Amino acid sequence: MEPDSPVADRSRAVTGCGFGSAVGEYAPAGVEPGSARWWLQRAELDRRRRPRVGGLSTERIIGAALDILRADGLEALTVRAVAERLGTSNASLYRHIASRDELIALIADHVMGGIRIERTGRGWRADIEALMREMRRVILSQPLPDSVGRNLHGYGPNMLRIVNAAVAVFSAAGLAGEQAVHTAIAMIELVAGGAAIQRSRAGRGGGGVPAGAGFDELLDSLPAGDVTALRETGDVYLSAPADDVFAHSMGIFLDGVTSRLPAHGR
Repeated sequence: MEPDSPVADRSRAVTGCGFGSAVGEYAPAGVEPGSARWWLQRAELDRRRRPRVGGLSTERIIGAALDILRADGLEALTVRAVAERLGTSNASLYRHIASRDELIALIADHVMGGIRIERTGRGWRADIEALMREMRRVILSQPLPDSVGRNLHGYGPNMLRIVNAAVAVFSAAGLAGEQAVHTAIAMIELVAGGAAIQRSRAGRGGGGVPAGAGFDELLDSLPAGDVTALRETGDVYLSAPADDVFAHSMGIFLDGVTSRLPAHGR
């Protein structure tokens, strides 16, 4: 297997979470799934477990959950559905995954493990642009709920790897500690929010009608003074290619970061 192959990325994403081939009795009481304490308790419990040949594993559970998401969508993702796909009982799976929220937290961090972090050799701006494009590619390729991608407080090891990389680049470029962290958070929000908007604008109703159908009639129904600019540019609003919009927003963001750097870092 090549180190940078997609398969290698997926493998690293699973093993990098701090879980062995078997997990058990993971149900930290009163701890929010995906929180720092939740990840810490899962890792500690895993260190106490002995792998069992042929037993349930995080990799198998996540793989089954992703299969369900891709085939049937988010509404179909339940602990029971995952248990059925794995050919095990609900009770057995509940000893590994206490809730659907825990399952989504594991899947989300697994997906983040597929993001490649590269140093381009062309400076901080090129490095951040490459990271933003890679994040967008991975987020759009997975059937996750939009709320996962927009979560500021990502404490899984794969998400922390991305945050750390971004903060390091911004710090090296010349931003002070607080500025570097705030800028990294803004970067993640921009990419995840843009991906969520792209999905919603590409959506179709139950009858297969594009979401933008009837836009002109909608404008005509609104007070003329409220939508003057859109009456002239509505066609651009409806048809703007998502890739072009992302490139434009990324350029504005990076220009803003540049304006805050010391002169030597620009």
